[in-house]
Parts: sequence; structure tokens; C-alpha cells
Amino acid sequence: MSERWEKRLPFYYGWVIFGITFFIYMFMYGLRYSVGIFFEPIRNEFGWTNVQTASGVTIFFWVYAVSAPLVGQLARKIGVRKTVLMGGLLLGGGGVLLSQIQALWQLYLVWGVIAAMGSAALYIVPTMVLSKFFHKKRGSTVGWSSVGVSAGQALIIPQVAKLIPSWGWRPSMLFLGALVICTTSLIGYLFLREDPEELGLYPDGADRPLNELQDGALSEDWTPKRASTDWTFRILAVSYFFTTGGIISMMTFVVPHMINIGISPIQASGAFGVIGIMSAMGSILFGFFSDRFGRKRTIVVTTGLIALAFGVSTLIPANLTMLYGWAVLYGLSYGGAPEQYAAIVTDYFGPAHNTTLFGLVTLAGGIGGGLFPLLGGWIVDRTGDYYTTLLVLAAGMAIASALAFSLKDPNGATPGP
Repeated sequence: MSERWEKRLPFYYGWVIFGITFFIYMFMYGLRYSVGIFFEPIRNEFGWTNVQTASGVTIFFWVYAVSAPLVGQLARKIGVRKTVLMGGLLLGGGGVLLSQIQALWQLYLVWGVIAAMGSAALYIVPTMVLSKFFHKKRGSTVGWSSVGVSAGQALIIPQVAKLIPSWGWRPSMLFLGALVICTTSLIGYLFLREDPEELGLYPDGADRPLNELQDGALSEDWTPKRASTDWTFRILAVSYFFTTGGIISMMTFVVPHMINIGISPIQASGAFGVIGIMSAMGSILFGFFSDRFGRKRTIVVTTGLIALAFGVSTLIPANLTMLYGWAVLYGLSYGGAPEQYAAIVTDYFGPAHNTTLFGLVTLAGGIGGGLFPLLGGWIVDRTGDYYTTLLVLAAGMAIASALAFSLKDPNGATPGP
């Protein structure tokens, strides 16, 4: 039997997986984060309220969370390539169908349900496949791949914003949905692989299995049933619950808070540009940090810094320099946090079931991401300002950091990368 072409490449095939993950993230989040731009022309056409259109995003997030654990099971049955193919067809197809809606229930169905299921597959599967291909560089490669999110925000969203006034929102969404299908589905199906062993390779491009290269390497993968009874896994999921809840809520409350204290809407919104740039830098910086000092320490530091950023946001006066300084702090820490949870799942519980296990962790994060904005909004309605809400979010992120600090390797290995 002839040697596979992936093995004959002059570089390790894991870097192809890294590139594919980057581009899938770029196009997926380019569509996901641009959908808010479409809501104003949609409301103008149909006369719907903000609450009615925004409910589509709420439904999207809950369906995304519930779908996450199912993605791993699907990938084990039909393979990662077909799962990503389906994910791209569902997310991009949801965008195409969104361009044709005529009723509110159709918005909820095509975006809140169909697109959400596709998004879950496109986020979880590439990340966990990438973590199988790397061990020594797992933290950096998984972290760096999330720069694709920032690339989508920087490259795709501004172009979409320019298209809508000239093309109209329907042709623009039709084009964007078709683009996502043609990119994420195609490159994922053609180039993703189950694991390095399928290609006759080993993680990091080594010439021997991991257990022959490293003492204390994980000798047996955890099943979802076994992991779900382990306290380390449960604590990790609860930590992610608070982390995701805080990150999602930041998008909801910080800019209105800045506007409320006297910063202009344009200047306050400009902080998101700074956050996008700094989150990309944070992904790179904390990727190195993760491989040097370990995933656990990286999560503790980044979530602790996010908690600090939430607290600091309550002290900022109506000063643009201080606002952008705060955006630097938050962007760096935010860029380094979420993907390290995916990496530590593989570290602790092995690659065999990591897609399903991270799906369960993502479900916990989805619950937090749906609950915290509701809680924060209720507090704002009660108090009339955003100070208490931001302090509650800071406390929640501090809990996430403390829980991460309490994590112990369930395999009994000594702490380390």
C-alpha cells in the first residue's frame, strides 16, 4: 500500500488542520457576528420590535448549547468530515433561508434553530480535532486558531456592512450564507482528519507514540459516562458556565454602561475594535503561556484578569483614553481564555471522546451565556444603572478563576503543560 499524501508533506499535517480550523472560524464567526447588522433593515421591512428580532439570537444561543453535546456523538458515528460538512450546510443554509423569510417564526426557525445547530458543529469539531494533532503545542495551536474569530470580525463584517446599503439586506445575506457553505463545508470535508494515527502519524509530528516520549502520559481515554461522574470534569464545566456567562454579558452591558456615564455611542462602540485587535494578540500570547505553564494556570490567570476588567469598568470616568486602556486589558485576557478549556479537556480526559466531552462543557457554558444576560438585565431594571450588574459579573468571573485554580488532574499527574 502506498504511503498517504498527508505523510509525504514536507511539514507536519497538524499545521494543515490548524489552517483549516482558522479559516472555518473566520467564515463561521463572520456570519454569526454580522447577523446583528441585518436586524435593523429586517425590523424596518417588517415593523418588528427589537425584542422580537433579538429573540432570534436568544433562541440561537440556547439551541447552540443544547446541540453541542450531540455534535460529539454525531462525529463518532459519521466522522468529523461529514459532521463539519453538515455544519457548514446548516449554518450557511440558515443564512440563505434567512434571506427569504416572510414571517417572524421563520426567523426563529432558520436562524435560531437551523443555523445554531450548524454553528455548534463548526466550533466544536475543528477545535477538538486540532487538539488531537498536538500535545506539546496544544495550548498555542488551539489558542492561535481563535485568531480566525478576530479575522472574521475585521475582514468580513465591515464588507457586509458596505454591501447592505448597495445590494439590500436579502441579497447580502444570500451571498454571505452561500459563501459560508462553499468555504467551511468544502475545506472541512476535504482536509480535516480524525486524528494523526489515521495518517500513520503521531501528535506534534513525533516519530513515536506519546506514552513512549513522556512519562505520565494519559494511558486510557475517559468515556463520557465516566468523566461526567468525576469532580474535576464537573468543576471544569461550572467554571466554563461562569466564564461564558461573563463574556457574553460583556457584549450586552459594557457599551451601554459607557454611554450611560457620558461617553459618546460611536466612541464607546469603538472599544470593540480595540478588543478585537487585542484579543488576537491575547490568543497568541496566552497560547505560548499555556504551553509553558499549563492550561490550568492559563485559565486561572485569564479569567482572573477578566474579573479585574469587569471591576475596573465600574471605576472608569467619561474618559476615552481610560476606556481604550480598559479595552486593552479586557481584549488580552478574553483572547486567552475560552479555547484553553477545549485544550484542558483533551489534556485531562484524552482525545478519544474529547468532542463529546467538550460538547458537554459547552452546554454548561451555553446555560451561563443565556442566564447571565437575563440576570444582568433584571438587575439593571431594578437599579437603573449598570454598576451592580458589572460587579456581579466580576464576582462570577472570579468564581470561574477560583474553580479553575481548584482543578486537579484526574489521572494523578503532576501539574504542568
